[in-house]
Amino acid sequence: MKTLLKNLCLIFVSAAIVWSCHSANQEKQNAEKKYDTPTSGSVYIAVDDAFYHIIQQQAKMFMNEYEQAQINLVVTPEDKAVALLLRDSVDAVIISRDLNSNEKKEIERQKTITRAWVSYVDAISIVVSPTIKDTSISLSQLKDIFTGKIKNWKEINPQNPDSEIVIVLDNANSSNHNFLKNKFEIADISKLKIFGTKSNLAIIDQVAKRENALGVVGFSWISEDNEANQKRLAGVKILPVQDSTGKAYFASQTNLAQNLYPLSREVYSIVKNNRIGLSYAFMSFLGQETGQRIFLKAGLLPKKIPTREVEIITRNLEVK
Repeated sequence: MKTLLKNLCLIFVSAAIVWSCHSANQEKQNAEKKYDTPTSGSVYIAVDDAFYHIIQQQAKMFMNEYEQAQINLVVTPEDKAVALLLRDSVDAVIISRDLNSNEKKEIERQKTITRAWVSYVDAISIVVSPTIKDTSISLSQLKDIFTGKIKNWKEINPQNPDSEIVIVLDNANSSNHNFLKNKFEIADISKLKIFGTKSNLAIIDQVAKRENALGVVGFSWISEDNEANQKRLAGVKILPVQDSTGKAYFASQTNLAQNLYPLSREVYSIVKNNRIGLSYAFMSFLGQETGQRIFLKAGLLPKKIPTREVEIITRNLEVK
């Protein structure tokens, strides 16, 4: 009997120790999650690869300003980013759309809230091999390519190579993929000749290697006018896109501002919780003057154009 009681005591003590450790770890995790502040702590933000390049620059600037803050960017396709947000695996997302009705219903079921706003305007660019003779491409031609009606480059221009068009995309359910499906009302792309990559940079590399490729790239990867981009784009050709009147436009800051480029899109910052913590502060930073200037300098279109004050001093000069 004494041995049995002793063993029972040991079991209870061990269970209490395990429960205590688990409880302490859970409390620590909850504390880290709960008590991040607008300028300190650590948060996880899911971002589609099409926007990662510019958001990484924003995160570095924010963390340079607030040294106790850690912005962890999780690069993942757009739809998966939303799924992570709904499961509380990330604190916020940066994607090319607002939440849809089903996602908003799930937020309501969880009895929480999300706050969403547009941070800047982006676009997708069409890149092809320099062997393609076309100097532009129309929306109708793009739609026919992505619906499978046009399959060979010669169907667009007799001077083009006699080869099947291979579409180069990043991950399935990415912002680029979703944009095209919605823009051209594509129900199924499974029968198209598609080469999948893991990133927008890889799209450019693959198009440079394939004379029959047509790549879809997030504009922020090529918008900056610098030496790195010049080297990156040396092996491809960017096609301007024709609008419904037949006039062709490149993706550019000016054309985005005038709503002329046909493949532009707004980029949303979405935060889940009703607390003003670090994730909310970072997303707000994107919409404030410093963040908006970073978008402007990168060749993108900020949601609010930063003002520039110029003081003009006039002087009366005496003529002798």
